Amino acid sequence: MAIPERIPHCYASRPVAAPTACERVLYRRWISLLYHWIYGLSISVRTLWSLSRLVTLAAPFCAATNMSWTDILALFAFVYAASGYDLKANLDTPLNFSNPSYGTSADGKAACVSGKIGVTASASNTKLLLKSPASQAELTQTTVEMAQAGSNYTQRVTSGGPNQVSGTFQIFSQLCVPNNNSAASNVQTLQFLSHGGTLDHTYWDFAPGYSYVDAAAEAGYATFLYDRLGTGLSDHPDPNQVVQAALQVEIAHVLIQGLRNVRIQGKGITKVVGVGHSAGSAMTLGVIGEYPRDFDGLVFTGISASVDSVPIAQISFNLLPAPLDPSGRFKNLDKGYLTQGAITQSFQFPFYRYPEYDQKSTSHSFPILL
Repeated sequence: MAIPERIPHCYASRPVAAPTACERVLYRRWISLLYHWIYGLSISVRTLWSLSRLVTLAAPFCAATNMSWTDILALFAFVYAASGYDLKANLDTPLNFSNPSYGTSADGKAACVSGKIGVTASASNTKLLLKSPASQAELTQTTVEMAQAGSNYTQRVTSGGPNQVSGTFQIFSQLCVPNNNSAASNVQTLQFLSHGGTLDHTYWDFAPGYSYVDAAAEAGYATFLYDRLGTGLSDHPDPNQVVQAALQVEIAHVLIQGLRNVRIQGKGITKVVGVGHSAGSAMTLGVIGEYPRDFDGLVFTGISASVDSVPIAQISFNLLPAPLDPSGRFKNLDKGYLTQGAITQSFQFPFYRYPEYDQKSTSHSFPILL
């Protein structure tokens, strides 16, 4: 919580006397801070305990330094205001983060909790008439067949009929709120962020100066970002028969319903806005097709009403089975999980127009699905 005016310096040694003008300012600062604590319901039991300990322990220090009680209280207020937001104490959510980790966004503008959430969902998938590629050569040929003029590849592999799937899946998630007491207490809208097909949750909080989460927090929004099933730190079940769009929509719906019941400092979220990038935009469209009331607003990026460029984009991705990635970080995945080739052209061709982009942003590779 920012204190409106700079606290004057009045710690010079002097006899205890009637409050000075400086002390009266400090009194007002302290009372204002305490009021905001109480009104915003942001003061925790731990904070109250800390305040009582401060009063108990400050007397000898006050006597030794000849600082007044108002000096001590103002110093405590300043330290509390600069310490960031205590998300753990102020967040009430029905979503159960296993082994939750608390931290901040890339540039420290948001306080975040992250961990895996068990999501139980079922969907009517499609029985795909295909198997994972055995080699890079087989995958390359499949990519060529998909991109050929007049290709019926998609119709062939999706003709297997419905396939009901269900289960409980561990979905890596992160919930962030503005990292200061005043802004966090006023949050009303949460943005549900869905990453693109070649990315994971880190797309939204990439690095200092490249963080959507930081920008949203500065504007007063809470954000929820996650790795869709089969991506990043979430579960990786059968990539062909389980990890499909229908199930992704159901998992998103379960998460959104939980987020609508999140409370921050005792105040509920009133609106949820769906924000997607690329394949995440398409998935968000799928959610509103099945559940029109899940979102109060929509933001789509990296998506077009035309699919004419999709085949050539797939070729430019330079796809390879994830276990064959030279880094070795995907070695335990099924070969039905794919990643982009780690060469600059694989990223520039589908995503970036030279020279209007930061060339450092093309140096990452993520597991994706075909």
